[in-house]
Amino acid sequence: MWRTLDADGCTWEVRVVASEATDEPDTEILEFRTAAPRPPRRLSVQRGALNSMTEDGLQTAYRKSRPIGGDFYGRPGKRMPDAI
Repeated sequence: MWRTLDADGCTWEVRVVASEATDEPDTEILEFRTAAPRPPRRLSVQRGALNSMTEDGLQTAYRKSRPIGGDFYGRPGKRMPDAI
């Protein structure tokens, strides 16, 4: 079961994206997804960090994450090829 987070008026599911490789071997990509019409958000974190994150840690990670499929300000743009 995925962890969930309530932020910005909707519930986000939090997971580690296994298909995304990073340049650093000790990091992994967290992805935040919601059923609301908002683009997924991603953030690079230390490997295994999700397992030890508290609710406050998840909120902080969410605030640092950036939407995919647009620029860093959330303006629409070309969607990433792995986005559904």
